[in-house]
Amino acid sequence: MSSPYLEVVSEGDAKDQNLGKLPRSIKLQDLRLLGHPESPIKAIRAKCIECSGGSMAEARLCHLTHCALWAFRMGHNPFFGKADQE
Repeated sequence: MSSPYLEVVSEGDAKDQNLGKLPRSIKLQDLRLLGHPESPIKAIRAKCIECSGGSMAEARLCHLTHCALWAFRMGHNPFFGKADQE
């Protein structure tokens, strides 16, 4: 199956296997048509909702604080724009 977003590896251990092209080499309009979020925070939010069975409420209730995405699950960066309150 051929895709304009894949290329075949020509050397090394993965020779002749499909490799996803670098996103920067794909036109923005094509990335948008594929439905990819336009910011990392939106992508994290979408992943958290997917992990929660498609439920925004379940993503909010997530208790998996060890997950690297947990602090960003509400679609905001809690580290951005806050002064330390120590």
